[in-house]
Amino acid sequence: MKKIFILFAFIAYFAGQASAQEEAVFSHYIFNPALINPAAAGFDRAHHDVFINIRSAWANFPDAPKTYALSYNGPVGNRLGLGGMIYSENIAGLSRFRGQLSYAFNYEINDFDMALGVSTEWHRTRIDNSIIGGPLYDEGDERVLAAMNGDTEFDATLGFFGGYKDRVFFGLSAPGLIRGKLDNIAGADGGPFQFITGYLGGKFDLADSKVKLMPSILVKNVRDVDFHTDINLVASFLKEQLMTGLTYRAGTGGNLGIILGTKYSSIQFIYTYDVYMDEFQKYNSGTHEITINFEFNRKAGSYDRSEKYRQ
Repeated sequence: MKKIFILFAFIAYFAGQASAQEEAVFSHYIFNPALINPAAAGFDRAHHDVFINIRSAWANFPDAPKTYALSYNGPVGNRLGLGGMIYSENIAGLSRFRGQLSYAFNYEINDFDMALGVSTEWHRTRIDNSIIGGPLYDEGDERVLAAMNGDTEFDATLGFFGGYKDRVFFGLSAPGLIRGKLDNIAGADGGPFQFITGYLGGKFDLADSKVKLMPSILVKNVRDVDFHTDINLVASFLKEQLMTGLTYRAGTGGNLGIILGTKYSSIQFIYTYDVYMDEFQKYNSGTHEITINFEFNRKAGSYDRSEKYRQ
């Protein structure tokens, strides 16, 4: 089974179809939408946020994916938002690294807050030297030898993000613009906008604001991943000091997960455990994802409507 898994990883790489938007591996975009949409950078005009994301997929399966990300996003002035992320993933003998900078412009239309954003990205993919002499290595394979030094690519994502009275949020992003354009030039189907991510969510107070429900839905069509839909429901209590919820992913075999979280002062901790609802689940013990969020208040007076986001 291990050889099958490694073979899958190598096929994805050699076919040139490594995911153009690796944030697809994360589920915690619910709490950090900048993971999937550059226009969400700095959308909360009252805070600066630092996120640490760790995801261990298919735990106890040999050489299963392990993913790490460190990101920041926050407001600059009254209209601009900035974000940055460094990302690393290891899967069998394959390692990927991405550096990303995001820029967003915010504006208002009546009770709607809107933002347009773009990210510029640098990708590096490398195969470990340990595969030499392995069962999947062909002596003298030039593509493998070149990949051992690391393949680099540049990419970009365009996004739109909006909100209504801090109660409803929605967004649309187009990842892989440069690589999609290159695919089109090479004669592949589609074009620069062939990959799309759509997000819709809300926050609703219950029981005299003692309980807050946060339902959301994500539809996603990205490179080398089947079209899929995420349905999420998170409930928070005691002013978000305690959180719990469920998440379900349809379209990739099916994943079902439970979300637990807590917040103390300016630090938030979120944990998700999910299982794959297919045959492969019996070969592993599920997927773990952890996010730690450090939230810093923006200086008073720099944005005249920041009180809205603190309520």
